[in-house]
Amino acid sequence: MRQFITNMLNIQEDKIEELQTIAQSDGSIIINLKLKVTSKICPFCSGPVKIHGYYPRTLTHSTLVNRKCSIVYRQRRFRCPKCSYSFNELNPFTKANDGLTHETKINILKDLKHPEDTYTSVAERYHVSKATVLRLFDKHVDIMRKPLPMVLSMDEHYFPESDMDSLYCCLLMNFITGEVIDVLPTRRKHYLIDYFSSIRGDIQNYTLKRSELNNVKYISMDLYDNFRDVAQICFPDAIVCADSFHVTKHLTDDFNKIRLRCARNTENHTYEYLLRKFNFVLNHTTDLDNEPKYNKALGRYVNLRDIRDLLFAQFPEVEIAYNLKELYLKFNQSGEYYKASGSLEENYDILKNRFGDSGIPEYNEFYGLLVNWKQEILNSFTTINGRRINNSYIESKNRILKKLIINANGFRNFKRTRNRILYCCLLYTSDAADE
Repeated sequence: MRQFITNMLNIQEDKIEELQTIAQSDGSIIINLKLKVTSKICPFCSGPVKIHGYYPRTLTHSTLVNRKCSIVYRQRRFRCPKCSYSFNELNPFTKANDGLTHETKINILKDLKHPEDTYTSVAERYHVSKATVLRLFDKHVDIMRKPLPMVLSMDEHYFPESDMDSLYCCLLMNFITGEVIDVLPTRRKHYLIDYFSSIRGDIQNYTLKRSELNNVKYISMDLYDNFRDVAQICFPDAIVCADSFHVTKHLTDDFNKIRLRCARNTENHTYEYLLRKFNFVLNHTTDLDNEPKYNKALGRYVNLRDIRDLLFAQFPEVEIAYNLKELYLKFNQSGEYYKASGSLEENYDILKNRFGDSGIPEYNEFYGLLVNWKQEILNSFTTINGRRINNSYIESKNRILKKLIINANGFRNFKRTRNRILYCCLLYTSDAADE
């Protein structure tokens, strides 16, 4: 048991003068400890010192996380008769006037790297107060902004309960490495312009008048007009790329509106049932050639392709909308449109006009998007290191942020939240690099 205790405390046995372990009725453990004298020299005048007294200190130690463990350490205080200087003896557990051991601090900070852990859950695990965990985190975690990369990804995330009077924060990320550059408290245009203008003020090369902003060659973003305006003002030489995922999401959302409208307007309950229950047959990746199964509503054996063909026959508008959707998804994957030859822009214009001429009211929104974001969508076909520029990395970081917000039921201190987001993202970025 004595060897187990010394290993747990990470201290050599020959440095211990007294050691006593007491098990409490509530399951907690108290370790009474006194160290051997290691030095009797005054650090101020190098003269001999005398023991001035013993002062018990109670320290929380976290090695046994299944039960509370406290170290009652009898700390010596020395006094120099020559210069009257007094001081505490050195110990391997903690600093002066601190109630946590070094190992407890390290374990708390390690656990806070995981977004599923809250400040409260970590405090309960290590038998300390939530305020203690918050103070420890604020003291030791203050992460600086990373340098702006060649390919910058921008995205927003819903951020309720913020003390910055904004419902959305803004994430900046390095597309190539997946490293989060910074987290900003709002996505408002004036704030972003001021933020990037302050970076421009830190000129890297005064002769060429080039700032860190000139390092950015490409910017990937969702379809938010303010982001595009900020990019054009602050990064006039950078190429803006619209994230392809957000473009296709607009398309699939509009297509679902068409399907639901047809379901609401039909008087045939069987086809309404098929449109709502088997909506997945209209998805892009569904395997339609499965084994036929008996369908009670239709009264016969059908597979998914049979159901889709029935829907097309009953709702010609759904078939037209589906074919247009599939054409754009194919174009989005390869930049090709049917068997059309010609440039990427020519194929894009042909497809854009087909949406405009379809006469389907729900596709007016998508047609307007194709018109207003044409150049940015065409720019998104640019590849860096074999990967098409998009916001896929930053969307994965959004999942970390969402998990943090859900577990914590919102945040009010944005500075602390920003540091926590960057702190957690550092763990996941390093894991991705290892893979």
